Amino acid sequence: MTSDDTLWDAPPHTLAKHAILRAYLEAWFPILAKWNQRIIYYDGFAGPGRYKGGEVGSPLIAISVARDHRANLGAEIPFSFVEERKDRANHLRQEIGRTQVPGNFAIEVIDGTFEDSLRGVLDELDGIGAAIAPTFAFIDPFGIKGVPFDLIARLMRRQRCEVLITFMNTSIQRWVTELPDLVDRLIGRVGTAADIAGSRDRVLRSRELYRDALSGVADFVRFFELRDRKNVPIYDLFFASNHPLGHYRMKEAMWSVDESGAYSFSDGIDPAQAVLFGSTPGEDYAPALWSQFREATALSAQSLAYTRDKTAFLEKHARGALSLLEAGNVAGKRITVAPKKADGKPRRPGSFPPGAVITFSN
Repeated sequence: MTSDDTLWDAPPHTLAKHAILRAYLEAWFPILAKWNQRIIYYDGFAGPGRYKGGEVGSPLIAISVARDHRANLGAEIPFSFVEERKDRANHLRQEIGRTQVPGNFAIEVIDGTFEDSLRGVLDELDGIGAAIAPTFAFIDPFGIKGVPFDLIARLMRRQRCEVLITFMNTSIQRWVTELPDLVDRLIGRVGTAADIAGSRDRVLRSRELYRDALSGVADFVRFFELRDRKNVPIYDLFFASNHPLGHYRMKEAMWSVDESGAYSFSDGIDPAQAVLFGSTPGEDYAPALWSQFREATALSAQSLAYTRDKTAFLEKHARGALSLLEAGNVAGKRITVAPKKADGKPRRPGSFPPGAVITFSN
């Protein structure tokens, strides 16, 4: 993915990943800063801060989003940037030194590995019985080494922590038979490597196992699949959170990146059924939404909650899907909406307020 140089070129999928990060932080910083005096941004594989072409890396993205946000964030925000290579860590320090930093920011560039750094922080907190401030951790390794799942689990079991993780499927395929212990450690279960090696689709199986592992420590898990120009999967970007609003804001960030079909992400239920970005999400979602509630009567609020918490789609996509189903524009699938809402008040035609009563039928 990179040379041994201090700086390297930023490929398109990296820029897409950083666009997701930027879009999410635009929402995350003001939400947390409104209710907390201290919030933490942690970058486990920070890099040099900039690419050969001048594009900014994740540390400078995080600093600029927090600094320039229109909400004028007043919370104390410690930024921890961990980088193992000294040349890249020093380059990052130089980049930060040229960056305007508000007084409520505390910025630290840590020479070392993600594993040693985060384990040390958590050991220290456990030793004194202290909680951690709301934390967003961006964990972006080049391969599968140094990101043990037990460490991710320790962080996620603490309140108000979220992670965005680059999950290197291509590296797993390459090393699953040669370095099985490393793969087992990455996903957190002995025998994982053998399971993946014996599967018909190693990418899909490794994705399933990692999703299941994260689901054991987080209420909401979603992944965003990135492919190269030949449509070959490169890696998955996994997000895990215990907060429904954080989960929804990450979905919005993912949808904001691309609508050309170049990327896809999971429906949250079956990793084999990735949802492609497209210009007609309501039409794409309508059959699945109908199937979830088929032959049942439900409130609009139920269908919106299902969409919000259990699928890759947004509420606006659900409303678009319901409109198509009500109009009979989805073959073999239709809904009927009662003229009055559950509270007895009239329902405006074409609208789907929370109290709308919907019958899903053939």
